[in-house]
Amino acid sequence: MASRRLRHLGFRAVARLTGILPRSWQYAISRRGADAYYLLDRHARENVIANLRGVLGPDASEALVRQEGRSVFRSFGMYLCEFFGYRSLGARFVDEHVLVEGRENLDAALGRGRGVIFCSAHYSNWELGATVVARLGYPITIVAQEHADPRTNELFVQQRRAAGVTVVPTQHGAKGALKALRRNQTVALMGDRPTGGPVIPVRFFGRRTCLPQGPWRIALTSGAALLPTFVYRRFSSNFTLHIGTPIELPHSGALRERMTALAQAWAERVEARLRADPGQWAVFYRVWEDDALQADTDRAPAAASAVGANAGLASAVHAVSHEGKP
Repeated sequence: MASRRLRHLGFRAVARLTGILPRSWQYAISRRGADAYYLLDRHARENVIANLRGVLGPDASEALVRQEGRSVFRSFGMYLCEFFGYRSLGARFVDEHVLVEGRENLDAALGRGRGVIFCSAHYSNWELGATVVARLGYPITIVAQEHADPRTNELFVQQRRAAGVTVVPTQHGAKGALKALRRNQTVALMGDRPTGGPVIPVRFFGRRTCLPQGPWRIALTSGAALLPTFVYRRFSSNFTLHIGTPIELPHSGALRERMTALAQAWAERVEARLRADPGQWAVFYRVWEDDALQADTDRAPAAASAVGANAGLASAVHAVSHEGKP
């Protein structure tokens, strides 16, 4: 209980400071805090380094891996500043600092009339993607894991709603997502982090790992276009929102086979992004099963990774798809 209270007070402090301090000061403070976190949290540091070793390969120097590891922590700190500072930054921040690539893919997908699923990962400022889509005038719904502390949860929900984003808690995620898709709207889901629900095994950088089942089952249930979508930082506070070409939905084979095909195709898109810049991959738990055997339970800053948790989502999709329109 005490840790929840401290975490809530910490987020409240960040939210308050981002409304007062100039952005350059925020970034400077977040950089120092991130460096301290990197040094003091051995568990998170070792998890990040193990993940980066999986991306960079066995021939990468230890110096390079650790350099990218520090970049991960610093990127995460900057993300927190931007997420909580959106109200003070305003819509001008999106207009002036975000380049959108692939909007034609979104418009073409919506032209099919079955909605669009943006499937992203915990990369760079992933929350910014939904903010940009809303700013462009497209209704967007995200499925978000609720925080254990209701006050912290409300703080995060308020930030997202202030950006024009509709938030659906995980326990109602399938119904909320399918409802939006039936209206030919957009839904954002995270595909890279299992949180206790059913999973799909894939090959990721040549090794086995598991992805949450929810996004692939929702896509197949709804027939919505699945667009791999990533936000990445070009430099400082300038970003690109890349909306990828759709992954074709398989129409033959058993359901699990089709989900696996979708998950594997999406994993390969994530690989390409990580090869371009692994230092923005904000994943603080062991990704690969053989690494995870050596690690304890995830102690990452999961509260700030709340968007897109998929626990229980897949089984809920099955129930919703058989009950009729929500």
